[in-house]
Amino acid sequence: MIDIAMLSCNRRRITELAIGELARRTTTPHTLLAYDNGSVDGSKEMLLRMWQANRLGYRPMLSRENAGVHWGHNQLLDMVESTPYYVCTDNDLIPCAPIDGQDWLSRLIDLADRHPEYAAIACRPHILIGEPSNRFDDASDIREMSHVGAHLRLMRTEVVREVGGWEKGKRPSRNHEERYICGKLRKAGWKVGYARDIRCIHLFGDNSLGEDDWGYTAGTYHEGHREISPPVTAFAWNRQGIDWEACK
Repeated sequence: MIDIAMLSCNRRRITELAIGELARRTTTPHTLLAYDNGSVDGSKEMLLRMWQANRLGYRPMLSRENAGVHWGHNQLLDMVESTPYYVCTDNDLIPCAPIDGQDWLSRLIDLADRHPEYAAIACRPHILIGEPSNRFDDASDIREMSHVGAHLRLMRTEVVREVGGWEKGKRPSRNHEERYICGKLRKAGWKVGYARDIRCIHLFGDNSLGEDDWGYTAGTYHEGHREISPPVTAFAWNRQGIDWEACK
């Protein structure tokens, strides 16, 4: 049983979509842990309803304030029981569908088992921040990086605890958690990277644009993120097998 620890803040419909697709596309036994970081858009109530309907494996933790991404990830780490691995993720990631009967999570676990030098391996998102399209051309099965985001990021539980987790204290901002935790892991002698062939879709929903925003509404460029494959709006949802209609 693997714990999947999801940090959320607002973006209620996208969060519900991500949780639903995660359940549909994950056949490996898992428990979904959710920590809501001070949402004000009904996300807390939605998470409680999902828990009551047995769609969450653990009663969600609900913060009255936005204490920041580092604080939220540390709270989730305290909840994690699975070892040697757990998954650290944001609330806007959808994994690829199972391939030949093997889902994304079992493939990530196999990859980590074969590469014991890696403390964190994330799914390869269709968008990488500031990265050129050929970043994976010469990669083997993992592209080593200086840091990897919480793109369904498989992490070695005890290693994350040994390095002290994330920054302590409450700061209601993003604060580049991926650079912080991956920097600590690398300083301790571990590698981090993206799986070359285990993919996910990063929705990048912008809550400020309203409830009808599903990712990149303005095209291929958005707040400094460059596309390395078609942006979210270029995907045919039905072809991807994503049941986003259920969240309308």
